Amino acid sequence: MKILLRLLVSLFAAVALVACGGPAPAPPQTVELTIPDPPGATQRIELPLGAEVTMRITTAIDDHAHLHGYELEEYTVAGETIEWVFTANMAGTYELESHTTDSIWADVVVS
Repeated sequence: MKILLRLLVSLFAAVALVACGGPAPAPPQTVELTIPDPPGATQRIELPLGAEVTMRITTAIDDHAHLHGYELEEYTVAGETIEWVFTANMAGTYELESHTTDSIWADVVVS
């Protein structure tokens, strides 16, 4: 009986240590972008790896938004907001650009 009790206590302790050892999940992130005409300087957007991201983009002209790497693309209508929801699960730097004007709106850095 004592051996079984020691075994269970040891097993419980091992499981508790493993469960506590992982990093905490990244908090959700919301990014709001308003792109003027003409677009301004390239912005830098930093996102924690693993975060659920809601990205809202409003453009001053009809446009075509593209987030490289995550391969999110959508046509925009001037003054209306598009919304992308994705998980930032790939570390790196990704360009958010216009396929209409070839402007780079932002460098999205996931780390």
